[in-house]
Amino acid sequence: MEKLTVGRFNFICFTEAGKKLMLTLGEKLGALGSAAGAGEGLLGAEPLSGASVRGPEAVESLSAFTEEAFRQDNVLVYIGAVAIAVRAIAPFVKDKTTDPAVLAIDEQGRFVVPVLSGHIGGANGYAEKIAALIGAVPVVTTATDIRGEFAVDVFAKRHGLEINDMKMAKEFSAKLLRGEEAVFTVTPRVHSEEGLFLIPKCLVIGMGCRKGKLFEELKAFLLEVLGEHGLDQRALRVLVSIDIKKEEPGLLKLAESLGIPFVTYSAETLMAQEGEFESSELVLEKTGADNVCERAAAAYGSEKILVKKTAKDGMTIAIGMVTGKEEHE
Repeated sequence: MEKLTVGRFNFICFTEAGKKLMLTLGEKLGALGSAAGAGEGLLGAEPLSGASVRGPEAVESLSAFTEEAFRQDNVLVYIGAVAIAVRAIAPFVKDKTTDPAVLAIDEQGRFVVPVLSGHIGGANGYAEKIAALIGAVPVVTTATDIRGEFAVDVFAKRHGLEINDMKMAKEFSAKLLRGEEAVFTVTPRVHSEEGLFLIPKCLVIGMGCRKGKLFEELKAFLLEVLGEHGLDQRALRVLVSIDIKKEEPGLLKLAESLGIPFVTYSAETLMAQEGEFESSELVLEKTGADNVCERAAAAYGSEKILVKKTAKDGMTIAIGMVTGKEEHE
């Protein structure tokens, strides 16, 4: 067994014919990545990021190779029988929302088969594009694809949306396939009624706090405010504040725990924001800005402040909303 890595593509082969095909694919993908510069190309920026080519290298354990690729969320390509791929990945398959894309290609390069995570992981798309590189047939079997129907999970991934309930997403697709009306709602708000909701990463959390505020207090306050206003935590996009807080441990840990970036702005930038903000002479004296949370949300590019300045125990929070894809730093 030998492996080859191209960007996030992890190839493994089991025969000499398979190795020849693997090297050909490595050469073609490497050339695509190099020609694209920043990584944009036939297969998109993410899998070809850097387009670095490593290998071929000997593989001692198929299980260890597979486990590592799953851990790193890489794209796995087995050049051999589909059954080999199925047996190899079986112990590591957990959830369709997090499992990586897995493909199998026969050693003659005639067929490219998406084995796992066809939609959310992108395996169907990779199969079609890799097949185009080597003149193979992509064997896509998901019902919505073969019927040319709208795939809500693909739509969600493409637009950076979270799906509230994968069972509802499955029912949505089933309705389409039965020829029935199927609807979903895009919203950052929590809904108690049953339905399919796609959650956009659109909420900008502006926060200020007294020095030394604990992470636990900050997170509890944030969740309290989100709950009071019916906003979904999965809609959080960024945490913002003033630059004198850029090393504040509680805020740094809060952003890390939420999996969102932490962006700070100078007092001058905050004061340059236009709009109506609650003003505090004490905050102005201490920070150089009369309002941290609302002005920071505005500085990021929030089109609207959904939650005005709210204060509690030395903490302030405001929540803005952005609708564009580009971040403002």
